[in-house]
Amino acid sequence: MTSLKQKSVQITNRRLSASTYQGSTTSEETHLAYENTYQLEPYPHQLFSVKRIQDIIKAVFIQKLENVKYTSDSFRLMSIQLSEQIKTQVKQELSFNNRYKIVVMVTMAPKQSQAIQIASRCMWYTPTDKFASWEFTADTFFAVGVVFGLYYE
Repeated sequence: MTSLKQKSVQITNRRLSASTYQGSTTSEETHLAYENTYQLEPYPHQLFSVKRIQDIIKAVFIQKLENVKYTSDSFRLMSIQLSEQIKTQVKQELSFNNRYKIVVMVTMAPKQSQAIQIASRCMWYTPTDKFASWEFTADTFFAVGVVFGLYYE
């Protein structure tokens, strides 16, 4: 027969439950899980600010791409590094207690008199889900950064 001890702790607007299970073995296992807050929309201080996110993309692109020449080998790795850096800065900007899933997409290609179309699809709730994008153009290449902020409970 197992016994269950229930403890609760309040952590910044979210309730954390700690359950301790004692079984036939001598060790105890503790399982932590966040309880649902039923908050369906973000608080005003948690909103996804398109202007601030565009400024982050712009700053990262200018800092990393200003004096770079296009080479296909180096740009494969650079696009991954740029997207990780943008994602890290966006999460810092949104703070610890945000409820947005962040998706970052960086596309880089050489300028060769071509056209490019970038499309994405997802389930979208217009009042809370937002995106920000910014384009960087150099002599030999261009880069497009898109950040999606999808609110979740």
